[in-house]
Amino acid sequence: MLAAGVVTERVWFYLNTYIMSGNPQDQSFFEWALANAVRVVVGRHNPFFTDMLNAPDGVNMIANTSAYGLTIPLIPVTMLFGPHVSFAVMVTVSLAGTAYAWYWFFARHLVDARLAAFIGGGFCGFAPGMISQANAHPNITSQFVLPLILSRVLRLRAPGRVVRDGVVLGLLVTYQAFLNEELLFVLALCTALFLVVWALHRRAEARAALRYLVAGLGVAAAVAAVLLAYPLYMQFFGPQAYHGLWSGARFFGTDLLSFTQFSAASLAGDPAAARQFAQNSAEQNSFFGWPLLVFCVLATLLMWRRLVVRALAVLAVVFAVLSLGPILQVRGHAHKNVLTPYRLFAKLPLFDSVITTRLSLVLIPVVGALLALFAAHVLAVGGTEEYRSRFRLVAFGVLVAALLPLAPTRLAISFRTPTPAFFADGTWRGYVTPGRTLVPVPLPTFAGGAMDGMQWAATQRDGFAVPAGYFLGPDPSSPRHVSLFGAPPRPSTRILAAVLKTGNIPAVSAHDQAQMVADLRFWHAAIVVLAPNRHNAEALRQTTSDLLGFQPILIGGVWVWDVRRIVG
Repeated sequence: MLAAGVVTERVWFYLNTYIMSGNPQDQSFFEWALANAVRVVVGRHNPFFTDMLNAPDGVNMIANTSAYGLTIPLIPVTMLFGPHVSFAVMVTVSLAGTAYAWYWFFARHLVDARLAAFIGGGFCGFAPGMISQANAHPNITSQFVLPLILSRVLRLRAPGRVVRDGVVLGLLVTYQAFLNEELLFVLALCTALFLVVWALHRRAEARAALRYLVAGLGVAAAVAAVLLAYPLYMQFFGPQAYHGLWSGARFFGTDLLSFTQFSAASLAGDPAAARQFAQNSAEQNSFFGWPLLVFCVLATLLMWRRLVVRALAVLAVVFAVLSLGPILQVRGHAHKNVLTPYRLFAKLPLFDSVITTRLSLVLIPVVGALLALFAAHVLAVGGTEEYRSRFRLVAFGVLVAALLPLAPTRLAISFRTPTPAFFADGTWRGYVTPGRTLVPVPLPTFAGGAMDGMQWAATQRDGFAVPAGYFLGPDPSSPRHVSLFGAPPRPSTRILAAVLKTGNIPAVSAHDQAQMVADLRFWHAAIVVLAPNRHNAEALRQTTSDLLGFQPILIGGVWVWDVRRIVG
């Protein structure tokens, strides 16, 4: 908790005025999702679909990172202190909880020395990839259920209470599905590969354990299938469902040279290198640094006779190669003609929805386990007291030298536009009635980064509907309905997005004005709102006024255009 508090210190101290600079859009979405969880439970609304975002089409929440496994338990915090505080709690607890869960797993199943388990668990919770994902991806950093699932799977090998253990495993799988399905899928692949390697070396033991393992997994699958049947139906066949990732996701693979680099969130990190070898600051998953890689190779050779070490080595190599994705990238340059192993799986169901660079996150618990095994080996070394002392001093000195450059730094933040009094004191309620929407200028989108509307809605517990938004939905131009970030652009949103980007005020025609009215009627708009401190706010105010044909009124710190008489 202390380490997690240090990493997230800036997030806590500047809750209402700053936002994570590495990934502000995702933070805004999770704050909105926290407010949505309150609306779902307290207001008894549909948890799998909402019309309060991307109005009037809505958003398939189970197909997005609603993270109900985190947002629902935090409802009391959200109601008492607001979504900003809940988000800070979510990020902090996810790091600390993951570190402790892996410590518990290593101490229970891998090593006897608690210090060794502590070292391994600490790395699993605060590795560079985890700190990178902590940039507004708490659903990825919340990996505290994964060690519990692994522990239950290992217990299934022995005769005993197969039904009870299977039920508990099914409940854990269900809970993880409401945290992050992607990690659950990857965990299943890892566990299967690890058990295959183990079975090939321990065939007699594997044959004896097979029937118990199969029976327990069958019970777990039945429990999870019953509990997840309807949510999965809604995810894949419900309204606003999509199938597969957008075309640009093919380039979200691990750069071949990134494994030897230092993350920008590490003590020895170089932000310039991070920009060159990763898609964004939140996906520096494979930045382990060359000292740790050299250490891992040497430690693996030292302990090669142990089956668990050989199995871990297989996992590391397989998932490091798969994480390269369908298109090989070297130093930021794509080599489309090079055949990568992942191309064999890229079009298969589920595999087509994986952000492939995140497969390299598998290496974090693998390295954590290797660190724990090495530390336990050092602590158990025999000989005279003087020899043991010197050996431990040298060994742990090498370990510190490999890990120190990767020590996490505080998460970076940047200024966010504060919530105006128009929303804070509830003035908006006099304008936006049920069935109507509040249209922020500019609309929240993936490309523009203008998340004001979702932030305002989150502070009001999603009390009003917002058109567009930052989410994943189906691309209507795609025959397979692959995913698309946000809503398809409409005529007025294109104009306002260009103004936000350039600051230039365009010449508005009568046709543009007619399209603006048509868009407002499509959205069932009540008011259009612009924050004066928004980037290029004056250009946006003038352009919106030209599109609507009248000037706004400054109310509660925002410009308001009342369009109810226009929309009808």
